[in-house]
Amino acid sequence: MRSVQRMLTGVAACAIAITSSGAAFAQDAEDSAGLGEIVVTAQKRETRLEKTPMTVNVLSGDQLATMGVIEIKSLSASVPGFTMHESPGNLSGVSVRGVGTSAGSQVFEQSVGLFVDGVYHPRARQYRDALFDVERVEVVKGSQGVLFGKNTSVGAVSVISRGPGSQTGGYLQGQVEGIYGSYTLEGALDVVPTDTLKLRVSGQYDNQAGFVENITLGRREASGDRYVVRGIAAWEPSDTLSVKAKVQFSRLDMTGNAFEFVADQNVAGLQALGVRDSGLKNYVKYEDAGAVGDPMDYQKSQDHSLEINLDLGGDHTLTATSGYSRFDMVNGFDSDSTPAPTLFSQFNENFRQFTQEIRLTSPTGRPIEYIIGGYYLHSTTKYDYISYYDNFPVLGGLYGTTGQRFNQKEDTFAGFGQVTWHMADNLQLNVGGRLTSDKKDADFQRRLIDDLGRPLGLVALAGPTPLYKQSVKDDTFDFSGTLSYNPTESSTIYISGGQGNKGSGFVNQAGLGVQHPTPFVVPVERVTTYEAGVKGRFLDGRAYLSLAVYHLDIKDYQDSFYNSTARAFQVRSLDAKSSGVEAEGQIKLSDVLTAYGNFAWNPEAKLENGERMQRAPRFTSTLGMRFNTALSDRFTLSGFGQWVHSDSMLHQPASAPGDNSSHPYDLVSARLQLTYEPARLSFFLNGGNLTDEVYRTFSFGSPIGMGQVGALNDPRTITIGIRKEF
Repeated sequence: MRSVQRMLTGVAACAIAITSSGAAFAQDAEDSAGLGEIVVTAQKRETRLEKTPMTVNVLSGDQLATMGVIEIKSLSASVPGFTMHESPGNLSGVSVRGVGTSAGSQVFEQSVGLFVDGVYHPRARQYRDALFDVERVEVVKGSQGVLFGKNTSVGAVSVISRGPGSQTGGYLQGQVEGIYGSYTLEGALDVVPTDTLKLRVSGQYDNQAGFVENITLGRREASGDRYVVRGIAAWEPSDTLSVKAKVQFSRLDMTGNAFEFVADQNVAGLQALGVRDSGLKNYVKYEDAGAVGDPMDYQKSQDHSLEINLDLGGDHTLTATSGYSRFDMVNGFDSDSTPAPTLFSQFNENFRQFTQEIRLTSPTGRPIEYIIGGYYLHSTTKYDYISYYDNFPVLGGLYGTTGQRFNQKEDTFAGFGQVTWHMADNLQLNVGGRLTSDKKDADFQRRLIDDLGRPLGLVALAGPTPLYKQSVKDDTFDFSGTLSYNPTESSTIYISGGQGNKGSGFVNQAGLGVQHPTPFVVPVERVTTYEAGVKGRFLDGRAYLSLAVYHLDIKDYQDSFYNSTARAFQVRSLDAKSSGVEAEGQIKLSDVLTAYGNFAWNPEAKLENGERMQRAPRFTSTLGMRFNTALSDRFTLSGFGQWVHSDSMLHQPASAPGDNSSHPYDLVSARLQLTYEPARLSFFLNGGNLTDEVYRTFSFGSPIGMGQVGALNDPRTITIGIRKEF
């Protein structure tokens, strides 16, 4: 508690310094010479960023496109305190402020909830969806369970797709990476057939050539393609009714993966298995699964939503948001990471979900404002984990094929409400709560598919088991309270507290020799968040600053990791805590040049046993410059230069065997763009990782006990492209 008091004192001192520095340091944010105004919907209303009393990091769609971001994982370069990695099964592990859900359990929901156009996306695989043609991305930090809903105990990522424009138009863009040959094509078209109906159709095709050389198979990995097609219709038949409908279809089809040996513990053993460099050469692997199958990653997804807004009179608005999402995926990878076909793993999952939210929003500008609503979710998951053994080094060698089937059905009901009391013109108190009842039914069974005529060892360790069933029901209450003060029209000081819950989870994989996962159920994860901050627009609107300190108390943190000694995923429930400071800002130095930066300092992110938490670097920072200048009446030159630093972080707990850390890194990237204004035609050149820095994005101990297997960051890339707007 003393650390919390020290942090609150520091923020208060900073706030006093900012708000007492004179009128020249706090002017109207709408000054035309200043930064552009940013509007967010983190509170289910449109509010200006500097007047929103919480930490919200916002990236516009134009910023994302300029930086070449096509997946959420790339946000870590621009969002302080946000980290993400991917396992060999392409499962995402996402953390905010050092707290998040590991990729170790396939069907666990996330501590950092993902919402796309207001619809909840619970699965780690859904973080792999393409990020293109978006209006903005909001990363909202702190316990957000009141308004966002399920499993936002430490934060939420909200993606808002770009809607139809008011007139016919669109864009086409193509780019190619010059070193490895990856390329992307995308575009969008707005059509306005009537005064009340607007349409937008967009699509993207992304082809990845791969940058890891598989010497054994003579190819680069991971390679393949992805396409996304989206349609959005906005219909306003009257002044009191508006309807927005979205349909989206996507497919991902990749061969191989980027994982290789990154550290050896048995040089002679690896070389005997055909790993000639024994893990010491970057971006080179020696891997072959033999006749069992080819490492691959395939997913077909659908993502549809319908939002209806009805004006009930008196500026009261009734909003109904319906969502349907599904995906079918198959992921196979060579678990031994050698040319020997010792162990091959395959994940299969079919996921279906329907959600419905209804909320009533009061008008603004009154002493009391409120939002009340209800929420329903129904989902089903079918999961099958298949293992192919060919002389796997246990009991003299295991041979055969086993499967682990897991099925889950979930139903959730919730009611929520939030009230804002304007105690004075510049003083507000906001309180809210959400009551949730969540019921999950699950079953698990291991089966023997083929023993290859050698039944003894495999049947004993991985043979068929009886069907195991269990149900769990969580009744939870999320709440939050925020006191905020506006010393000027464009600045806010706030202090907040809240509690968020992440529902119970089922463990969907069992180790060798175990009939069913133990434990099978992991209890509710509960996070209490304390935060204080100051934010605002200053210097006649030319500068923006946000500074926050936080402390998280986590009860029953759902931690999971791969234990290479036990050759199994292990799940545990531990208390934990995390404290730190975050800041971001930008300043318009001139009409041409804008500087920006952020940092996150997280000195305390520990489990109750004293271990440092996974995906929790102590310090990260970003510094950059953007420029935009007219060379003539016809040509404009723009671009940016950026430096990103991160301290080392763990990918597995400190107690897991081997070195599972990322090691510190510094990344430099830049962009140059020349635009011919009369034709709205742009040519651009992007450079990523210009200094060719190498670090691990994920690592774990090899199941065959030979060292550490991991994936490395993207090497230096040079991308050229062309964009035509019309």
